[in-house]
Amino acid sequence: MVEEDSVRDALELIEECYERGWTDGLPVVPPTASGLERMIHAAGRDPHEALGVLAPKDGILTVEKVALNALMAGCKPEYMPVVIAAAEAIVDPKFNLRFNSRSTRGPAPLLVINGPIRQRLEINCRSNVFGPGWRANATIGRAVRLLIRNVGGALPGEMDRATLGHPGKYTYCIGEDEEHSPWEPLHVERGFAKEDSVVTVISCEGPNQFGVAKGTADMILEALVEALRSIMRFSSNYRGIGDVTIVFDTDQRNELVKAGYSKADVRRHIFANTWRTAGEARRFSSPLTEDSGAEIPDHQPMHLFTSEKTIYIIAAGAGNRFGAFMPTWRSIPGVAEPVSRRIRDSE
Repeated sequence: MVEEDSVRDALELIEECYERGWTDGLPVVPPTASGLERMIHAAGRDPHEALGVLAPKDGILTVEKVALNALMAGCKPEYMPVVIAAAEAIVDPKFNLRFNSRSTRGPAPLLVINGPIRQRLEINCRSNVFGPGWRANATIGRAVRLLIRNVGGALPGEMDRATLGHPGKYTYCIGEDEEHSPWEPLHVERGFAKEDSVVTVISCEGPNQFGVAKGTADMILEALVEALRSIMRFSSNYRGIGDVTIVFDTDQRNELVKAGYSKADVRRHIFANTWRTAGEARRFSSPLTEDSGAEIPDHQPMHLFTSEKTIYIIAAGAGNRFGAFMPTWRSIPGVAEPVSRRIRDSE
């Protein structure tokens, strides 16, 4: 914390935070004792409670450290239950933050918020859902990034080895537009009750938009499949190279539902059509062989995904027939799995 002094200039305190290396490159709210007290009180938990070990440098993550970084990120005290749930998710070994935070591809934790807490905290689920303008989205996502930096030690150019990175490494938080979607929301698919408030953390690259003007359901899926097939050039072996998170806006969802597509149907279509032949794949890949060592025939299809289950679908964004997909790369099966946590909301 910085020393609280009403006489000291606010800009001087902000500069002190820079000097101490606490920022993501943007100014932070100076973490004073009174500010920290408000955040801890809102959390409703013992400040010394350990939530886990935060990679890559294995810093001990406590409720107090979550409160400090949420304060610096600009969170309101009432955001604390969401930030704590997200913190619990990223320290889960299944999420494998060690892999994510050190990857040269530069993924970032995407936070997807479901349930009633979205309305109370005014978490954006629709227009400009990945963009600026919403304090809850911006600061909750930023708090998680500051934790990874300040507690986990993932400093850019050091432990964070991203070649390019993307803006989601500042903040990456959206709500699911449950009210305007006929599909089952993400948290219900993952075993929670609809009335539960839940955060799901998914390791994602930056959003890639896709869409067709006034397109039918089949045209929407064709545009998506073509875009997904293009990323297969980044694979090293084409044996199910990762997951993908797909966001469909209101118009796209309506077209797909009108044509009779459920979420399961969309997953099935994407899985079946995102492939290249082994011959095509060899142009961009290392040698392709069976487990026995035999060379894979040129005509054999090489699928992008290991299964339909690794395709995650979220309803978000207002209508304009734009969707987005975010690759989640898993070089080893079981690495960087999404993790969901129920938010212990006091209201």
